[in-house]
Amino acid sequence: MLKQFFDKLTHKPDPVRMYSAGISDVGRRRKLNEDNFLIDEKLGLFIVADGMGGHDAGEVASKLAIETIFNHIKKMLNEQQDEASPTRFSSVLQDAIEEANNQTHCYNIAKGLTEGRGMGTTVTGFWIDAYHKNAKKQLHAFNVGDSRTYRFADNKLEQLSTDHSHYQLWLDTGREGKAPKHNIIYKAIGPWKRIAAEQQIIELHKRDLFLLCSDGLCDMLSDTEIETILKENRSRPLNTAAQALIDAANNAGGKDNVTVVLVKPEI
Repeated sequence: MLKQFFDKLTHKPDPVRMYSAGISDVGRRRKLNEDNFLIDEKLGLFIVADGMGGHDAGEVASKLAIETIFNHIKKMLNEQQDEASPTRFSSVLQDAIEEANNQTHCYNIAKGLTEGRGMGTTVTGFWIDAYHKNAKKQLHAFNVGDSRTYRFADNKLEQLSTDHSHYQLWLDTGREGKAPKHNIIYKAIGPWKRIAAEQQIIELHKRDLFLLCSDGLCDMLSDTEIETILKENRSRPLNTAAQALIDAANNAGGKDNVTVVLVKPEI
């Protein structure tokens, strides 16, 4: 009895378990898929990157961004013995994104391209600390560009990320003048010398489902349509739900590459 008492006092909560699925599709109009994604359940890291710049450019930028972010986080966890604080992790994420941006931007400059031009990529993703057993159950979300992060909870879809597009700025500033095109962004990794990611910390709740996607999904489907598909597939495997979203985007025209990552943390 005494041993059980002390075992209970020293017990640490189980780490967050993940259930996830990811699919990337070239779409109906493109010949090359410039999207990339990362799923690492052990690390708790999930990323979608939508490259731009054409053959041997966009796909390179999206892959480079994902690899750089992954390597930074892995290095931080290997070096740090105690818990990673939210402030510390925010700094690590920003450093990772700045390094990915620097490498890509230097490539563009070496090609003789001016500021704002050349290959680049959007990124959206999050990290859940599944590494430390007694870490708070939080999601560290980040994004650059117009790829999106959503939360689906209680049959409602909520966009967590902010679109760094001129269209979103137009919406936010009163809709004066002619609406800009949806796909013109003012933030991306690569084209500009300096970049800052948008970051936020989200508290996790039971039955949360998170969706990461490139704009090939949300340009083809409204939030209401995405929400309906997730409702219809809520009791099915995540890969089935992910494929249903991909199919719907292609059936709606498939004008771009489309990538979907679904993550259901078990807390």
